[in-house]
Amino acid sequence: MSSNVSRRVADTPDFGELVFRPRSDAPIWQQIHDHVLALIEDGRLQPGSQLPGEVHLAEMFGVTRITLRQALLQLQQEGHLTSRKGVGVFVRSPPSALSVRDGSRFFDSLRADGKLVETRTLVLAEEAADAAAAAQLHLPVGAPVIRLRRVRAADGQPIHASTKILPAKLLPDFAAVYARRQSVTDVFVAHGIGKYRRLETRISGGFATAEEASQLELNPGTPVFRTSAVNADAAGNRIEWGTGCWLLTSVDFVF
Repeated sequence: MSSNVSRRVADTPDFGELVFRPRSDAPIWQQIHDHVLALIEDGRLQPGSQLPGEVHLAEMFGVTRITLRQALLQLQQEGHLTSRKGVGVFVRSPPSALSVRDGSRFFDSLRADGKLVETRTLVLAEEAADAAAAAQLHLPVGAPVIRLRRVRAADGQPIHASTKILPAKLLPDFAAVYARRQSVTDVFVAHGIGKYRRLETRISGGFATAEEASQLELNPGTPVFRTSAVNADAAGNRIEWGTGCWLLTSVDFVF
């Protein structure tokens, strides 16, 4: 027991080595931010490692918890740290690469560098198409569609929240096929859609909403990528409209 505790303590970076400059040079919270960021960038704080608790870390720096919290919040908003409710604050992993290709499964497109990629399905339901979905899929408003809401994680760290809208009449066995491997591509194949292509992909920047922040374990207002994409089968029929939210530092898109 004691040997394990000693090893963990020995591996903990010396946060107390920071010597504060005059406040006129930079606010104290900014100096803490820069110090922790340097620890991350030079490898002394490894991806996935947990920071000491807020009270302990504030004592190590000799600052108030309010000052420390301002520095950590900025690092979280920049995507360097992530806070897991009830667990603690962790260093985020380096970005994965996503190859944007026609007809490929998510797991085949995401180059996760050995990370374990997992899927959590939040919503799978049939509903009536609203105006936006109807326009994207070239369907009448009110036509039956399938809504699929998911979160993807790499080594337990959420990196992508997405919503897919698909025409229900085209995919009557969606739920049964999807349950096998949580793969929409498998659903397409089971319904005779062996090949499909991307009609368009739009990428824009923004800030995480409260819902997105909750799903991706971020603070609201953290910078994110948002994507919108439409897929069509070989005949040109629109079969999927997908929107997604990625942490700005979690993925590199490869076209």
